[in-house]
Amino acid sequence: MSLKGGALDAAKDLLRGGPLFTARAAVGSILPLGDGETIRVRRGTSDLEVVRQVWRDEQYVIPQHEQVARLKRHEAAIRSRGKVPVIVDAGANIGAAALWFAREWPEARIVAVEPDAANVAMARTNCASRERIEIVEAAIGGEAGFVSVDSEVEAYAVTTRRADSGCRVVTVDDCVAMVEGGELFAVKVDIEGFEDDLFAANTGWLDRAALVYIEPHDHIFPDRGTSRNFQAEMGRRNFDLLIRGENLVYIRREEQTT
Repeated sequence: MSLKGGALDAAKDLLRGGPLFTARAAVGSILPLGDGETIRVRRGTSDLEVVRQVWRDEQYVIPQHEQVARLKRHEAAIRSRGKVPVIVDAGANIGAAALWFAREWPEARIVAVEPDAANVAMARTNCASRERIEIVEAAIGGEAGFVSVDSEVEAYAVTTRRADSGCRVVTVDDCVAMVEGGELFAVKVDIEGFEDDLFAANTGWLDRAALVYIEPHDHIFPDRGTSRNFQAEMGRRNFDLLIRGENLVYIRREEQTT
């Protein structure tokens, strides 16, 4: 990180995170998230940047009040049917997003899927006090199977490839089935290019999700067209599209009646 980047991050830490977050971000391994909640990071890794994106920069916040109200109506409708709203966090890393979703949607269950064992250990530590978060050591894809995991990179950039053995692959429907009485509400996808696999098969879950976050990775894999499948699938469906930080945010439109 350059001095300019470091100074800019420090300024943002102070402005958006406050003095305690700024001090801990500079030297500590436990960062405050507000309301007495904390998250542990590994110094010298990408963990701090992940927490900054989720909590300081609020990249999963929906800024439009009408769309937030729409999502709340959808979530309330799930609960009115006696079901449990399920949020699938695909690419959970150290649990920063799962913790944010748990605070934002306190009635939901979060199934947080992460293929890297070291990240899984951190996520389980960070989410240990949250009974509504389940950490699953797996990759997520369009079909069950296995992947190899490349962990010889920054912790937020772990990649996966289909293989005959290794880390198991679960589907979105598998994740929802892990919650008794669960019904899909939202999916967050940040899986370092494997989104081409996730959206290649069994995409019926998109017809049930009210909210989908996707971080595309064509800039990292320009020869693979990793966004092609999800562009096609989302384009066939009735979602509003927002851009929030590095994420494309899809919010289901309500059916209009006359």
